Amino acid sequence: MGHGMMTRREALRLGAGAAAGAAMTPFAAGPARAETVNWQKYKGTTLSLLFYKHPWVDEIQKYFPEFESLTGMKLQADVIPEVQGREKLVVQMTAGAGDIDAWHASMHVEKRRFWKAGWFQPVNGYLGDKGLTAEDYAWNDVTKGAVEAVTQPDKTISALPTFPDPFVLFYRKDLFDQKGWGPPKTLDELEARAKALHNPPNMYGFVMRGLKNANATPWAFVLFAMGGKYLTPDRKSAMNSPEWVKTMDWYAGMLRKYAPPGVVNFNWYECSAAFIQGQVGIYIDGVNFANQFEDPAKSKIVGKVGYAPLPAGPAGRFAPTFTNAMAVSGQSRHKEAAYLFSQWATSKRSCVRELLGGVGVARASTWGLPDIKAKPKMPFGWYQAYQESLKISRPGLPEIVDVTQYRDIIGVAIQKAIEGAKPADVIAEAHKQFQEMLNETER
Repeated sequence: MGHGMMTRREALRLGAGAAAGAAMTPFAAGPARAETVNWQKYKGTTLSLLFYKHPWVDEIQKYFPEFESLTGMKLQADVIPEVQGREKLVVQMTAGAGDIDAWHASMHVEKRRFWKAGWFQPVNGYLGDKGLTAEDYAWNDVTKGAVEAVTQPDKTISALPTFPDPFVLFYRKDLFDQKGWGPPKTLDELEARAKALHNPPNMYGFVMRGLKNANATPWAFVLFAMGGKYLTPDRKSAMNSPEWVKTMDWYAGMLRKYAPPGVVNFNWYECSAAFIQGQVGIYIDGVNFANQFEDPAKSKIVGKVGYAPLPAGPAGRFAPTFTNAMAVSGQSRHKEAAYLFSQWATSKRSCVRELLGGVGVARASTWGLPDIKAKPKMPFGWYQAYQESLKISRPGLPEIVDVTQYRDIIGVAIQKAIEGAKPADVIAEAHKQFQEMLNETER
């Protein structure tokens, strides 16, 4: 991806704090290492896997033949768009047929619900078993936020993190440079930049998701910056607070004033498309959507995008983060075999390949490897924004049983406010619905 070599200074900065000398070949059992894992133990087993469409999945699939030859197992993988994939999984799990051995879990949606239902196979025991976990798998190398995302209230570990997806700021660096601007450091600065760039129909100042349910994830960025919380200490709705109304005022106001027409129906796909076409100056979304911006086959803005951590609000700067992970099904008839796949998919070697493919990973060491610095697929700023964001990451959705219903409740409120309803009114209504839902589902 013609970004050239990183300068030595950039490479050093990128590697700061990351353990650089990680072995590149965890599965080459050389004479120097006693490899106690018998990868061939479940030879002949067919594993049934479910994935939701995602850049991480696109990369890992390329290496399935390697896993099959390493283990003598066969992989049968379904890759389905997110919403349909989640529905299919719930149907299968509710039926209890044990048809799925492992899946790529969205911890931000599935964590509490699946844990309460017993659908996750805890992996604590497997991680501690030298006959099942390679010595250099190095659980302590997994980033703190990712470990928290897969750890339940009872301290069981439900899955092995594949990548954390923090929200970051994407901006048209070429246009910012012309005006002598750096990336906005505060919400007020962001608004001023959006306003100055806004020149419809040629250029819209700003875009973020407006569509209900999808909009609940970027919403968290503004909510945290304003000092809002999801739940009170006794796990009741914390929505009836001035911070929630301020967040709605800002969020709906920015989209009403500076976003393309029809933004009320924009999911990430429509937002990305408008940005890639060069129609939008500033866009906020998950960092992992960025690899398409640098793809000449898809994008009109290759090399023109700046990447930065999210701006701060009155309460500080936070990166709402959504962690995905390989989970073994509690119903699987091949739990250990499925764990071997999950371990392989999240190993150091797999993480290196993901990062070389422009997809972020949950391992600290990978970010500092010489290989990554020598062959960056993405611009240096992307790696930097990603690493900075992991330091300010915070789970982006409430850790409750029915996350989807929360997303619908706040999502409808946001849509109504974009269309002109009063922020205080839509928040009062959402608060009432959220508390009723918590009363029913959190017992």
